[in-house]
Amino acid sequence: MKSLILTLPLLVCGAAAAQDLSLLDTSRQLRAETRAAAGAGDWEAARRTNEAALALQPGHAGLLNNALLIAGFAGDVEGQFLALERIAGAGLAFDISDYGRADTLRTADPERLAALEAAFAAIAAPAGDARRVAEPPLKDALIEALAVDSETERLFLGSVADRRIYRVEPFAPEAFEVFAGEDEPVGSIFGLAVDRRHGRLYAAEGQIEGITPAAEGEALSTALLAFDLETGALIERYTIEGAERIGDVAVRDGVVLATDAEAGRIYRLNGPRAQLELYAEDPRFESLQGVVSTRGAVFAVDYALGLWRIDPVERSAVLMPTPPGASLIGLDGMAVDRTGRVFVIRNGAAPVGVFELEFDIDNQLTAMRPVLTGDDRLGEPVTVRLTDGRAFLINDAQWPLFEGEGADPDARTDPLILSVPLP
Repeated sequence: MKSLILTLPLLVCGAAAAQDLSLLDTSRQLRAETRAAAGAGDWEAARRTNEAALALQPGHAGLLNNALLIAGFAGDVEGQFLALERIAGAGLAFDISDYGRADTLRTADPERLAALEAAFAAIAAPAGDARRVAEPPLKDALIEALAVDSETERLFLGSVADRRIYRVEPFAPEAFEVFAGEDEPVGSIFGLAVDRRHGRLYAAEGQIEGITPAAEGEALSTALLAFDLETGALIERYTIEGAERIGDVAVRDGVVLATDAEAGRIYRLNGPRAQLELYAEDPRFESLQGVVSTRGAVFAVDYALGLWRIDPVERSAVLMPTPPGASLIGLDGMAVDRTGRVFVIRNGAAPVGVFELEFDIDNQLTAMRPVLTGDDRLGEPVTVRLTDGRAFLINDAQWPLFEGEGADPDARTDPLILSVPLP
């Protein structure tokens, strides 16, 4: 497997604010300083600033790769070994055969390099056995959201590019019907969740410039929508002041949680007759994705920073330490089963797939175990949903094929829904 981290640029440049820098802005400033030092051939200064950025984003695949390349340019053999060991220690894939200085390392310490090759082979080894659940002909829809009705095993798919929610019946996995968005317009759909208790399907609507189609003069906003689970009729549109784009949605015992990556917020709907309320807001939030309620708290994954725990009383957020052998950067979808086990999607670093987050008795994160990785059908997997001891996911969101110069309608494929048994 070719590691995704090898596709990242050596030293990523980012704009730096002069004051009140967020964690990500500070990391970007450090990366810009690293690039400048590397351009001047000051490898020690480049190493120091890259390490400072890694302290803010531990396990960041691109920064770990930077450490390797900086050591390589500096001719530091020991530094290259240490960098590779850190990549393996974060559970990230790396193809040593693609590394141009591998022969030098093999000459310097063949046993140490062989141990690294074995470690990376183990990381890249496939985990889990996924089966194809459905593959409806919706290649131009940009399917980002998925929900599963646990009683009927109907699938609900949310489209960004054509502003629809589709329903796929278990007896017709290669067909679809429009569930919502045809009679009454909705925005792009970024999140879906089934509320069996109240017979509702919740959806997060919003827009992305250049992808969300809109009629001339049409004003689109962001909201949490509630549909009748059987008929698809729009029951309610919940809005809240200050929302920018509501994304992932989760339901537990009739209570809805939703994240807003652009506003740095978590919202809560405390039942169908309640008002959408601000549950948590923190300027440190960078790119909130999946959210769950479990273990006496709310947990949300941040694509750029890792896993946040929000105290249910103080509503304060704590960024949880990264456990050994893991990287929490690039996490996307999130789900929890009835026993409190937490599962996430990773698509920002290799290997991509489904992982279980393991906690100890004190609710400290201790490990990140692969559930489904190394499957050739996985591209940019998104949205994990759990039912009947299985994890359901979308194999590839295909965002690059819809955005900017990379948009290529001919290269798009139909969304493939996979399921894998939970360990």
